[in-house]
Amino acid sequence: MPVRATFATDPTRPLGLRFLADAVNAPDLTAAWPQLATTHGAPELAQLTTDAHAGDAATLASAVAALRAVFREQDPHAAAHALNALMASDPAPTALAELPDGRWALRPALTTAPSAAQALTRLGAFALAGWLAERGRCAWGVCAAATCNNVFIDEGRRAPQRFCSTTCATRTRVAQHRASATAANVPQ
Repeated sequence: MPVRATFATDPTRPLGLRFLADAVNAPDLTAAWPQLATTHGAPELAQLTTDAHAGDAATLASAVAALRAVFREQDPHAAAHALNALMASDPAPTALAELPDGRWALRPALTTAPSAAQALTRLGAFALAGWLAERGRCAWGVCAAATCNNVFIDEGRRAPQRFCSTTCATRTRVAQHRASATAANVPQ
């Protein structure tokens, strides 16, 4: 799975959020996990098991589904409830971790995570909870384009973000424009 270079190299975006969006959007996370973890500066996560024969693929898919449900949530109280439930399902102590660029980040301790699914759930719930606390709203979502199901992190535009990319936004606006132009030209 190709990881967008802007996500992996932009130092202003928290590692957990970049990693989370790319992981949830991965078409086959079981196969993509090692490269995704390494690209996002966490090679120690690449070693975690994603063995389909051990049932890890189903567990990883469940973790993605639970996190995707949080991305769909726009009510802060409901999102907080869902995130608290995810964090309580696999409690982990927090720890300071040094990022590859030398900065420090507070994140759940991953040394006790035996699988990629557990690591994803811990990182995802913690990152989204921190983002909700910082922004005071659900600054995330699922793309509003009819043909896209990607999740995104809303990084503070004037209006809430509705699309995962400018490509999806443009395609949707062009389709709406064409539909309205066609409707206007149809004799009644």
